[in-house]
Amino acid sequence: MLEGLFDAFVTVSAPTHLALILIGTVLGLLVGALPGLSSPMAIIVLLPITYTMSPLSAFEIIMGIYVSTKLGGSFASILLRTPGTPAAACTTLDGFPMAQQGKASLALGYSAMGSFAGGMISWVVAVSFVPLISAVALHSEPADIALLAIAGLTMVASFTRASMIRGMMGVLIGLLIASVGYDVQDGIERYSFGHPIMASGVSFSAVLVGFFGIAVVLTDIDMVGRGSSLVSGKVGMALPGIGDMLRRWRAWAIGTFYGVVVGAIPGVGSDGSVWMAYATVRSQSKNKDNFGKGEPDGILAPESSNNGTTGGTMIPMLTLGIPGDGSTAVMLGAMILHGLQPGVTLMTTSADFVYGILASLFYANIFMLVVALVSIRFFIAVLKRDRSSIFPFILVFTVIGAFAEDNHIFPVYVALACGIVGYLFESRKFPVVTIVLGAILGPIIEYNLRLGLAYSAGDWTTFVTTWPRAIMFGGISILVVREFYLGFRRIRSTSKPKLEQGVKP
Repeated sequence: MLEGLFDAFVTVSAPTHLALILIGTVLGLLVGALPGLSSPMAIIVLLPITYTMSPLSAFEIIMGIYVSTKLGGSFASILLRTPGTPAAACTTLDGFPMAQQGKASLALGYSAMGSFAGGMISWVVAVSFVPLISAVALHSEPADIALLAIAGLTMVASFTRASMIRGMMGVLIGLLIASVGYDVQDGIERYSFGHPIMASGVSFSAVLVGFFGIAVVLTDIDMVGRGSSLVSGKVGMALPGIGDMLRRWRAWAIGTFYGVVVGAIPGVGSDGSVWMAYATVRSQSKNKDNFGKGEPDGILAPESSNNGTTGGTMIPMLTLGIPGDGSTAVMLGAMILHGLQPGVTLMTTSADFVYGILASLFYANIFMLVVALVSIRFFIAVLKRDRSSIFPFILVFTVIGAFAEDNHIFPVYVALACGIVGYLFESRKFPVVTIVLGAILGPIIEYNLRLGLAYSAGDWTTFVTTWPRAIMFGGISILVVREFYLGFRRIRSTSKPKLEQGVKP
């Protein structure tokens, strides 16, 4: 393990590779600072540019974007009271009041240091656990892999916003998209409707750019012509002292813990971990009344949790091929587009690539802090601009991305259709990320499910014959039953007032 990681650091430390990480870091801070844009969208837009690169070079840019987008989201939260990313909404509670008190530079400094601490600690956890879990997962059989993938989809459907019913609907739509084309085992043509162009399946890049690129532009089209005014005039970044950070160790330690643990759970990501970290730190603080009024711990906790998820999400993605959030879902798609097969065999077939990602994650955290400190005035100037001016570039690059995979116009139509569907779903709070995850994990589930049944001569009990499988099956069942129970309670709670209103005294 140490030898592989050392070799990866030697490779990634080359000037060309460091430059790619730096480019991704700058772009990530810029995208995160602009409300309405996101890390998955930025990765999608840049995918066509990375087609001619090696997989590691492409992911060096991607890792820079992924890490720094999270910090960039706090810039708008603190200065505009408008979160640049959903997870940065928690930072607004204390970041904006601190800026109103004339301490915007210090608030930005706490945000940067919290993100850096969370990112670096989570990197240590990822480096420690990825090889270990990969070694265990390598001995998995097809039935184990199928259950893992199903468990991942179930958790995503259960923990994403809205209800599990909507989440499962999205998963099923994704599975349906993945099933179009030739059956890889029997060679039977499915859902092609007699069109040869459909026989090879739906272009995966078209699905990605449609749901994460075009849909974002359509959703945020009301931002056209909207400018921004900052809470204060001249703002820089003032990093807190080491002594101050050590005195506040509980805030960023708790935040990082929640980030790593929750980030490793598929479907939750930083959107859930930041609020848990904030609530825990506030409940244990001696200054509870200061929270919401400009308390530094109220910035350190969510920001360390936000970037703490970067290492946590790498664990299931690199070991099991299960994404922890929307960004890692896009990364899995990028792996497929670059000829890699994510899953339990990735560590054995492409160990240098896995260690290269971990080394890139380390440098991305360092560059994030340095670039934010040096170039904060540039990003503040960008915040004042009309952010919708970047929308045409997004549309152009998404169309190029859809066309470039097969050099055919049909995927462009698919991307446009997915964009419109994604916009309609997002406008009704439907988690479109579940559709993409279903399209990614669908082929993995189908192949291993059928292979597991073939090994057991069609005996379905093979999925509960070992204790790990029984635990996974039980966990999936509990999540499903729990959601139906909660749904039944919600129906009763909403219908009870109506019945009471109809009863006359």
